[in-house]
Amino acid sequence: MSTNDYLLGIDIGTTGVKCILIDENGKQIKSVYVEHDCILPGPGLVEMDMWQNWWLNPAAGVRKLLDDQTIDARRIRAIGVSGLYPAMGPTDADGNPIANAILYSDNRSFQEVYEVNEKQGLQLSCEELTPRLIWFLRNQPELSKKMAMFFDAPHYLVYKLTGAYVQDTQITGLWGAIYESPTASWREDVCAKFGIPVNILPKVYPPATIVGTVTKAAAEMTGLAEGTPVVTGMADLSASLIAAGVVHEYESVAYYGTAGLMPVMKDSMLNGMLKPYPISEKGVTAQDGYIYDYPAYCLSVGEAVRWFRNQFGQAELAREITKGGMSAYDQLNELAAGVPIGSDGLILLPYFEGQRSPWFDPHAKGVFFGVATSHTRAHFYRAILESFGYVIRHGLEEFYPQGHPLKRVVASGGGAKSKLWRQIVSDITGLHQEYVPDAEGAVGCAYVAGIALGWYKDFENLRNWVVVEDVTEPNPDAQAAYEKYYRLFNEMHDYLKPVFQANHKILVQDK
Repeated sequence: MSTNDYLLGIDIGTTGVKCILIDENGKQIKSVYVEHDCILPGPGLVEMDMWQNWWLNPAAGVRKLLDDQTIDARRIRAIGVSGLYPAMGPTDADGNPIANAILYSDNRSFQEVYEVNEKQGLQLSCEELTPRLIWFLRNQPELSKKMAMFFDAPHYLVYKLTGAYVQDTQITGLWGAIYESPTASWREDVCAKFGIPVNILPKVYPPATIVGTVTKAAAEMTGLAEGTPVVTGMADLSASLIAAGVVHEYESVAYYGTAGLMPVMKDSMLNGMLKPYPISEKGVTAQDGYIYDYPAYCLSVGEAVRWFRNQFGQAELAREITKGGMSAYDQLNELAAGVPIGSDGLILLPYFEGQRSPWFDPHAKGVFFGVATSHTRAHFYRAILESFGYVIRHGLEEFYPQGHPLKRVVASGGGAKSKLWRQIVSDITGLHQEYVPDAEGAVGCAYVAGIALGWYKDFENLRNWVVVEDVTEPNPDAQAAYEKYYRLFNEMHDYLKPVFQANHKILVQDK
């Protein structure tokens, strides 16, 4: 390793691809971002063009990254890949897509979820891949005959770079039912029960494993040097946790992204990178075989913020574009800062795309409760921000009824730029948050590539890479003021569950 050696990290997210080149000290040499979109065929359906978004866009990003004449592609010593998951992008035997990829936020497989849960004694949701795979095999018989492989985002890119059809132990541990994590093997009896051909399943390796090298064809497409080592690939969330320095037991991230998340580490991330995770399913949830829990997981908190900006923030967008001033989000934050705690009784259930954790309800919808003529746009926007705090507190109380064990919480994701939003969440939850603005998944998977090379033996070097820009402390007075609104938020779940079910039946009948 020399000062001119690099690691390349590529992260494929829901809204775009980030490519980052770093040196061994974590200095970012250059980064490139390529935007892309999801496809929304109907209510509860979320797809993606895997050929464009999981291959052509990353390839274009890497070419642009290497456009700089001072960067020698031969000095890239290894490539780490992370991306959105669980997703199912079916291909033929040559790796050509035969349909759009079905994403993690898609709810079409809810009936298969109930079936697998009943037969296997689990508590899966539409998040897990196994029910989605069963749905595809049953409902797309002609395409299923052509399907030889299926991929999520990071592993399709690994395949296109190297020709290796692989999956990593962390993501596979979240598939549910068909994978035995301590032995990194497939449960052939369960596969047979649900009609899943074992021959279409990939080989499974820990994330920090070199599984192949860049082929000649991939080198010509991307500008990379042929023979460059590529590691297994990993979940974008794991990569973001690493980039935030969240790598030890009971450390956590409050992730203010398209989806609002709070994963809590159950073990050392190093164990998850180097070996099959040693906890198998215990008949409770798929996450028993996973390295972190999901006390809070809302598919659409950040999406709700963007939805509001696009639908009701035209004035702020116009000022941002025409005057080159502060962003529309910052302007809306200023408006929301003038609204009292609890938004004068306006409360949002933020389940625009269904609910995942701590309760699974694919039919849940977004609900604004307590609307009065005195409420303004600012009230509605603040109610969206407050809903994430309620979701996190609700999840922590459900997962840890005796009190949460969190040792450290890092605020990350695009929405965490908002100091107001971080303060609202801390006030509702009572959590101390460290804001790490540059917790890029591409940096995390690049570091794991360094572990695979032997550059780093653990995550200690990472301490010098992580910069805490700000710390948010809860305000006890605000926390007490939020209590009554949080209790209403909790009660709304019980009251509205049968209403969500009835609404789903009406939507199905109207199709």
